Amino acid sequence: MSNVLRVVGTKDNKLLVEGPPEVFVEARIGIKTSEVSTYLLDLVELAYLTYLKEYKIVDVDGEDLKLGDLFSKYSKSRYDWIKFTTFLDLRSRGRVAQPGYGENVLVFEMKGQRYAVYVVEENSPLNTKELLSWIDSALLKNLEPILALVDANGDVTYYTMRKYRLEDLV
Repeated sequence: MSNVLRVVGTKDNKLLVEGPPEVFVEARIGIKTSEVSTYLLDLVELAYLTYLKEYKIVDVDGEDLKLGDLFSKYSKSRYDWIKFTTFLDLRSRGRVAQPGYGENVLVFEMKGQRYAVYVVEENSPLNTKELLSWIDSALLKNLEPILALVDANGDVTYYTMRKYRLEDLV
């Protein structure tokens, strides 16, 4: 099995990556495209493979890409690094996290229950209206909402989110 993965382009804010199919299948990442041996990966998924150091990542020009290079070259969101930190933390706990439906959302399944993880950085302002809307959205998708708070040291703390109305508490 070749350990070289080649970034060949971008599509819909994802990276088109060529490599042996077994790499993507074993890691349970990416979406197969119609092109042979090409997968669509979120930046955090490719960063995960880079972090494992089992794979050499190169761009179209053949330039080696290390973890920092990936983020400096392809990051489009201020959430990418903390999303990667949370992705890595979940994977290290045996959860097969995948990018979710938002720029700072991850999704995973455990014991038959599906979870949506809303990733935020410690000491960053949190828009309550946006968070409540996200909780509603997760619940409508039959996902259990979780808030992941990433601190300055890269440690992640998880909080289960619930939404209560005052009239329901009486």
